[in-house]
Amino acid sequence: MWHAFYNLSCKYLDPTQYKVIPSLPGVDLKDLSEYDTVVLGGGSLLIPGYVDVAYRAVEQKKNLWVWGSGFDSQDRVELDSSGRMTSKLINGQDKMSHMLQKITEHATFFGVRGPITLQYLQQAGVGEKAAISGDPGMLLLPASLPIVVDKSKRSTIGINWGTSYNRIYGKNETAVEDALAHAAKKLIQAGYDIHLLTMWGPDREAIKRLYKKINDPAHTILDLELHDHTQMLQLMKGFQATINFKLHANVLSAAAGVPFVCLAYRIKGIDFAYSLDLPELIVSTDEPRLGERILSCTWEAIARKEQITAKLAASQKKMIENLELPFIQGLL
Repeated sequence: MWHAFYNLSCKYLDPTQYKVIPSLPGVDLKDLSEYDTVVLGGGSLLIPGYVDVAYRAVEQKKNLWVWGSGFDSQDRVELDSSGRMTSKLINGQDKMSHMLQKITEHATFFGVRGPITLQYLQQAGVGEKAAISGDPGMLLLPASLPIVVDKSKRSTIGINWGTSYNRIYGKNETAVEDALAHAAKKLIQAGYDIHLLTMWGPDREAIKRLYKKINDPAHTILDLELHDHTQMLQLMKGFQATINFKLHANVLSAAAGVPFVCLAYRIKGIDFAYSLDLPELIVSTDEPRLGERILSCTWEAIARKEQITAKLAASQKKMIENLELPFIQGLL
């Protein structure tokens, strides 16, 4: 997402007038004196810590953008059939509500990842200024290289697995891992190959365990490489569908136009799927008969691939327009 922001900066901003600095380790986020603008970018940043940085920018009278940020929590979120929240997410958080209200008033652009984040902000008393921009990861377009499909070979399903140290719905990653192994075995029996994808270094041990549980090396690729987004998009373009634990894997699959099954282990996955109007692709990690639910959702994603791909393309077009808008309008 940093690359996406930087690419738009190069496209729209005069490099003699603007310097874009990522908040890498070593950058002091308490001292904002040398910056004119602070951007709360893509990721689940509307949470304590990051909100404090944005509030500091308000106090120091800096220009401020919220550019595709999202809310995340392990709290349960209850939704009605229209996607409206029926549960309260911000009980007893007066300080956070105050900071969010001040940030919204001050920001020259306030775009958020999805409708759950927007409703969370509305519960905090934020006005009309915040709107859904979409996840900035959707700006990462795959290269226009042709995908050569070898009809003599089996189609492939990508599976991303990893760890969040049991800070997930159900608090039981072993159960999710077993359910994934069950689903993978059934998919292999049905004629598909499996490509196991790694998104983060600490995920490798979990991916290795899943590979052993599937126990079918002839039809399973164990991919422990941390591909950059260009490589990952190209890889995913060749898949029939993906099943993903990490939000980044779901976003990249959507950006590549490939139907995904979102293993929603916290609010952020639900938020993202709803931002694409694809709640039917969500499988919560604490659902009963999880292996069968993953499998049935995967079959639906494959059966409706053409329709879902068209929906992803339309959503992506709109999100790109939303996220480019503040650059075009010169709001920096």
